Amino acid sequence: MRKFWSLLRLLVATVFCAAAAMTLVPAPSMPLFMVALVVTEFGHWLFIIPLVLAFLPSSRTPINHFATALALISSVLLLSSAIRANAVARRLPEELAHVFPKATSSGGVESTTPFSWKKLWLAPQVEPVKVEKYEYANHANEALHLLLYRSPETHPVPCVIVIHGGGWINGSATEAATFSHYLAGRGFAVASIEYRLAPRWTWPAQRDDALDAIEYLKKHAPELGIDAHRFVLLGRSAGGQIAEAVAYGAHDPNIRGCIAFYSPADMHYAYEYARADDILNSLQLVKQYLGGTPTEARANYDSASSILLAQRDSPPTLLLHGQRDELVWFRQSERLSARLDSLGTPHYFVRLPWATHAFDFNFNGPGGQISTYAVETFLRSVTQ
Repeated sequence: MRKFWSLLRLLVATVFCAAAAMTLVPAPSMPLFMVALVVTEFGHWLFIIPLVLAFLPSSRTPINHFATALALISSVLLLSSAIRANAVARRLPEELAHVFPKATSSGGVESTTPFSWKKLWLAPQVEPVKVEKYEYANHANEALHLLLYRSPETHPVPCVIVIHGGGWINGSATEAATFSHYLAGRGFAVASIEYRLAPRWTWPAQRDDALDAIEYLKKHAPELGIDAHRFVLLGRSAGGQIAEAVAYGAHDPNIRGCIAFYSPADMHYAYEYARADDILNSLQLVKQYLGGTPTEARANYDSASSILLAQRDSPPTLLLHGQRDELVWFRQSERLSARLDSLGTPHYFVRLPWATHAFDFNFNGPGGQISTYAVETFLRSVTQ
């Protein structure tokens, strides 16, 4: 029985150590990417299991010593995201205030912090707001809707237009609903929009849908309780590409800012480094979205690439990207940030060293806390 327990203890410690190793190494498949997301953004819950395992009574044998070592390594790795998030959070307020100084006197953010250890385990519940559904466009009998998260404020408020991810082939306007409820409760209306999907619809259909949604919101601003002169576009992954391209290409002064989570800014670059054997089959995604190769559909690649559309007077921009993102290369946001630097366009780039794609999936996790703070600070600055 003692030998069985030692082997079982070793097996459990090995499984946890292998999973925790995904905090350090890139995921080679989609199932392992999901493991990486869990261990990096929920590791502060999981680390307790190997920690307890390490200190359970056991005989002093080489197997048990090895199991204890693996369990302790697992615990450290699983907690490492939170430790690294705390380091990022210490410098975030000062750096954000340097780029967007108005945020420090705009109210609302001062009572929060970029990262709280307590919030990892004992986060307050986000109060839901009223959500309304509207049809804003129709193409070939395909209705497009937006979900409006109404702010409790009685005066017209800025509107954040959220564009979902999903590789341009799927996704839903219900994405990150907790985040939308939170922003609405903090004094912003949130309009989360649907758009036409590839491969049936290729770019620039998605750009046109976003522009139609903006026009719909402007036209109906009074009854929707929003300020038609204060919009911010926010997108995640594929939605971030659409948000950037629309924000920079529309030349609309009512678009006060752009927020992009882990998105591709240069579609030529995306095609050049796409591989048919990666975990997304990125080559196929890019070609079916843009209507072919760069040679076959150059105009689409150009107009979908925010790095080519950016100008000095482009809207202020907040970029957020995990440095170990397996689905959209971190260099995409890094290169756009460098381009905005060269133009003198106000922007800030939140680099998360531990994070992979979709790091904000856990609203109260390390990535979720830091990104929420950065987004709210940015919004209060650019929508004043």
